[in-house]
Amino acid sequence: MPCSVKWEDGLTKGLIANISFGGALVSEVSAVPPEGAEVALTFEAEEGEVQLEGKLSSRVVHTISELIEHGGAGAFGVQFEGSIEEIRSKLIPVFSVLTSKEREPG
Repeated sequence: MPCSVKWEDGLTKGLIANISFGGALVSEVSAVPPEGAEVALTFEAEEGEVQLEGKLSSRVVHTISELIEHGGAGAFGVQFEGSIEEIRSKLIPVFSVLTSKEREPG
């Protein structure tokens, strides 16, 4: 799922390779925030943008920046912060879109 990631002094686009209520793995990025950075994630869907009430405040817990140094795409894991109710209210619409897309005959 396409996304954009913004932190204090940077911005990159990437793909969410894995997502749950606890966090996400963001891959295919051209820039990686420093470990421990506070980031904001914005999700997009193929059928249009999925509107979230706000951006999830997160912190980077793992990076794979060596790939970028060798010409590949980077990846990093993000742990979501905030109350579970807030996180659920923002992610349930995203999961609903993904679930309905998987059910479509194709």
